Amino acid sequence: MTELRDAVAKLRKHVKHATDGPWVTSSVWSPRATSTSAVYSHAHPAGSVESEVVASGKIRSGYGGIREPWNAEYIALMQPAVGAALAEWLHLVADVVEARIAQDGSDEYAVDIEGDHALVVARLINGGAK
Repeated sequence: MTELRDAVAKLRKHVKHATDGPWVTSSVWSPRATSTSAVYSHAHPAGSVESEVVASGKIRSGYGGIREPWNAEYIALMQPAVGAALAEWLHLVADVVEARIAQDGSDEYAVDIEGDHALVVARLINGGAK
């Protein structure tokens, strides 16, 4: 139980300090291609410093670099292994829901026992609203 609560606390801390989303990626964005990729927040006006979540590449004349260190921390926290674990969890929940539908013939109660949290996560990953 301690491990779960520690992970929740760590994740919530990083979520609290990272730039709000949704985040989107963009390829070469700087005037002289000094950065090869960037992540922007749609929660802030386009082109504003606040909208620049993370930019990778060579820093030149103020272009590129990390705008908010917490964003890099959050991105590092969401490493591919976390994504793989989330995918496995969503796969398992989908199997359970599919089995419930097959058994009952209805999707009325065929939600995950966590109160639809898996559906919320899936919709956010798919670009939909909670």
